[in-house]
Amino acid sequence: MLQYVRTRSVPWWTLLALGVACVVVGVLLLAWPSRSLSLLVGLVASGLLLTGVSGLLTASASPRPRLGRCIGILWVLTAAVALGWPGVTLWALAITIAVGLVVGGCLKVATALSGEGEERFILGLSGLTNVVVGVLAVTWPSVTVLALAIIFGVRMMVTGVSQVMLGVRSRSAVDEVVSRPLRRHGSVRLVGAVVGLVVVLGGAAVSASIRGAQPDEPPEFYTAPSPLPDGPPGTIIRTEVIDGYLAGATTYRVLYTSTNLEGEPTAVSGIIAVPDTAAPPGGRRVLTFTHGTVGVTPRCAPSLRPVEQTPLGVEGGPAFIAAGYVIAATDYQGLGTAGTHPYLVGELEAMNALDITRAARNLAEAAAGTQFAVWGHSQGGHASLFTGELASQYAPELDLVAVAAGGPVPDLVELFEVNIGTRVGKILIAMALYSWSETFDADLGAVVTPQARPVVGKIAQNCLYGPGQLLGSVPGALILDLTFVSGRPWEVEPWKSIIADNNPGNAPTDAPMLIVQSDADTIVAPEVTRSFVERLCADGAVVELMELQGVSHLDTGAVAAPEVLSWITERFEGSAASTTCS
Repeated sequence: MLQYVRTRSVPWWTLLALGVACVVVGVLLLAWPSRSLSLLVGLVASGLLLTGVSGLLTASASPRPRLGRCIGILWVLTAAVALGWPGVTLWALAITIAVGLVVGGCLKVATALSGEGEERFILGLSGLTNVVVGVLAVTWPSVTVLALAIIFGVRMMVTGVSQVMLGVRSRSAVDEVVSRPLRRHGSVRLVGAVVGLVVVLGGAAVSASIRGAQPDEPPEFYTAPSPLPDGPPGTIIRTEVIDGYLAGATTYRVLYTSTNLEGEPTAVSGIIAVPDTAAPPGGRRVLTFTHGTVGVTPRCAPSLRPVEQTPLGVEGGPAFIAAGYVIAATDYQGLGTAGTHPYLVGELEAMNALDITRAARNLAEAAAGTQFAVWGHSQGGHASLFTGELASQYAPELDLVAVAAGGPVPDLVELFEVNIGTRVGKILIAMALYSWSETFDADLGAVVTPQARPVVGKIAQNCLYGPGQLLGSVPGALILDLTFVSGRPWEVEPWKSIIADNNPGNAPTDAPMLIVQSDADTIVAPEVTRSFVERLCADGAVVELMELQGVSHLDTGAVAAPEVLSWITERFEGSAASTTCS
């Protein structure tokens, strides 16, 4: 059906200018990844404003003029709030948009309930779609604003072209009456409304799936008693058997005492896996396993996950059990137990690792001897190196025979500089900065922009077991492409001291070391590891550098595990360690 709309009250040049503005904003919104956050916020708000103005100008030609005016006014008000809010954050913008979507959707649904015929269903479906998108905006703000940036970009371009054509036709009309089809065919509009709702519900399902990939909160087992039981570090608080965890072993989930950074007793969780074979005279050999990055919140504890999902499962755990080793694997403080895990804090990692070695000695079923080796990859490599440095001082009753570190973090400044430009790197750095702000009561605002702080906090609540969980942090990493650090953390106190204090190599290690590094590692730069090994050599350490070819950082621990087992076994058997040092 054709409707004729007088444009006498709307000059043709107004429609033309509005159309050009819409096209310009649409193009810029589609190019947002290369822009700043403040520009993205301004463009989204401008798109809201143009949407509202366009709706008001064409409301009289719509099937529901009053509804069209109400929604147009609503979007104008939403844009005014977004544009007039000093220092508006991405979260605040998303919530503002969410309110507009929900209110507008409810208006459409209410109008549909009082209507009749096909138009009623179209309005109802459209309103329901708006409400669902509004709810998603509240539950996942970063995704909402990024999606709206693209959606608005396309919509602005389409609207702009339409307005330009209307303006041109309005100017050329003899009596300023423009003939144009304003109502689409009913069936086409109905199909469009159904498709829109299906797409939005699909997005909601994907959102729910990603959120569902995150683990549940730790059960009561991980809650420490108050007060803690008397006894030295390594005292076992409680244990429970994990059925079928590692083939050929009885695996115990343990809660044990360790020491926090203030020197006070604290509870830490982990696992102790004991081979089912008989213990040799003098006790079993102990492998102290230090895991890589899994997150910084309690629900990310490896002892909560199936072994095939944990670093232990792919970095030699089954092979060490088959070789007769007891495995003592700490979760680290704040993973499992309450609080935020002090990520890449070397002293804390080492004390937790040494104390679960003591706990293995205190577990009668383990029949563990005093000799142990430590092995870990990535964050676990960092922890392994610090365990080697702290062992003789913190746990002199234990006999450390070997230290193996795969893809370790030898220089935190280099880690920042290498990874600040990558998505995965931003996730790791966000977790580190959030963890340190909580652990050392350091002001996150001194190194992170105001707009990025909520994003950093959200990323820190996610775990990193597999692609499904990593995906939960990707939207935040996209935002951090726009705005993240406000300076160089390693040049700002107390962050400068935190970073310097948690670089390994500042104290001697008595045991021989094996360091594994791949030339294809894009997270820990190979040249940084080589320089670290040279420094260890200059300090008189016995260290061997094993260099892999073409292996990614994530796979280095798994690929190196068989050779690490052989190298550690040779140390237990008393063979002299070879060295890279000339």
